[in-house]
Amino acid sequence: MQPDVVETIQAWLLAVLLYPGLLFGILLALAGEWLYGALRPLFAPRLYRSQARPTHLLQPTRDFFKLAGRRSPAPLLPSGSPPASVPLFEGIASFACALAPVLALALLPLPGSPLASDNFQAGDLLVVIALLAVQPVLRALIRLRSGGLEQLRGAQDLGRLFTGLVPALLAVAALVEVSGSQSLRLTYLTSAPETPQQTVVRLLAGAALLVALPWWLDGRRSPAGAHDNAGAHAGRLLQTVALAAFWALLALPLPGQLAWAGLVIIGGSLLAYAALRIIGERWALARREKDAANLVWASALPVAALAFVVAFWSSL
Repeated sequence: MQPDVVETIQAWLLAVLLYPGLLFGILLALAGEWLYGALRPLFAPRLYRSQARPTHLLQPTRDFFKLAGRRSPAPLLPSGSPPASVPLFEGIASFACALAPVLALALLPLPGSPLASDNFQAGDLLVVIALLAVQPVLRALIRLRSGGLEQLRGAQDLGRLFTGLVPALLAVAALVEVSGSQSLRLTYLTSAPETPQQTVVRLLAGAALLVALPWWLDGRRSPAGAHDNAGAHAGRLLQTVALAAFWALLALPLPGQLAWAGLVIIGGSLLAYAALRIIGERWALARREKDAANLVWASALPVAALAFVVAFWSSL
């Protein structure tokens, strides 16, 4: 086997399994869930503060193994016999729900990533966005096949994806336009702003993404024990990590030194993790799905559009 092929395989294995992929995602999810549990009481309404208590650092791991040891029943057809294809589809879809965020993390050009060098074509913006959309789409398909009330929630999941996608794409387009690189490689979007216009666009785009990206998460989860498994649980956590790291990479300017850049990304991703969870929960609280979606569009879409206008004006 040629040396460059071996080097490529090693780089991909390190990126997917260790950093910035699976191991990084697991550790960040554990820390992010703990931080979310610690900050949640500060933003919860007074009526719900008694229920908003910090969780144990390893609680997500306990939940994962508890779900892994449980076999969820397959939904019944009107005749009373469960179809064999549903558990198989749910198993494959749940695995893909966990795998897609890991691949998205591996492709992000985070500081020190094995795939962030010029030798590898990692960090394509469209590929990363497509991988981030896999988990919401598969979650919707699982619910659409489950029957009953879950079908309605599956349709709502697709609507939530579209609600967050429009302002997110507009904000990302503004960042690409103001960078002047005319490239969809994420590496060209991580450099520190050099002009006031770039600073303004990054602030506006970061604010719009922080409001839009929570809608790619599962805002109203099923009760424990209903249509849930270990793969879906891991997919939710890793999806939140991938979205948080994606936001930190686009919104935060990275220092030139590797150590400081790593601290900025890790710290920013942790704060973004907690913020995405809190924003998604607060906006969905005591609101109908349609009203919450209108609120997101009324806040995120104008900010993203303003960022794009400033970016387009600066390029003239």
